[in-house]
Amino acid sequence: MRPLVLSACLALAFVLAAAPARAADAPNQIAGIAIGANAEDLRDRLDLARVAPLWDKPWLVRANLKPTKGFAAGYVILGGCATQNRVERVRLQYKDGSKALFDKLVRQLTDRYGVPQPLPAPKGSKYKGYRWVFGANKTKGLDVLLEHFELTGDDSPSGNVIRISDNSAMNREKACYDAMIKGTPEPQPAFPLFDVDDSWLLPQ
Repeated sequence: MRPLVLSACLALAFVLAAAPARAADAPNQIAGIAIGANAEDLRDRLDLARVAPLWDKPWLVRANLKPTKGFAAGYVILGGCATQNRVERVRLQYKDGSKALFDKLVRQLTDRYGVPQPLPAPKGSKYKGYRWVFGANKTKGLDVLLEHFELTGDDSPSGNVIRISDNSAMNREKACYDAMIKGTPEPQPAFPLFDVDDSWLLPQ
């Protein structure tokens, strides 16, 4: 019986280690910016003069971070429908982009919140990423992503990036937007006035 008991205990320990962290343990801020804060109260931290909705998610609005010690850049995602100006995501790029810092942050976050979920990486890419999920799952609760990008491109960052998201709130924003436009005709492009062909869709 002892081997069976030991096996059961090991299996239980593995399940608990891989399970989402408790929502009560979830962090709610980084660099002095809290999830749920009103952007109007963060005018000294955010560039609110140049906010813009996301082109593919118009129910959300992006505001860039003003220069902040310890970070090279960053932005927040704000609610644009259900709770306008509410901070629902914070994404920051560390000034120190080294792999050594990334490994240190992984250890510290694991000590605080438990074993994370590794993020898949394209084969052959120099990318590492981990997700800590708080709540039932990543779509209904809060999660923290920590990523390291070894190489950079025009549309991708380099170095170390951390992100905190209130996913349930962001889902409510989409539901609000969907309800708002329900029944309205889909907007039709006004330009150009002529019918387009394949040549219009390709660089010339």
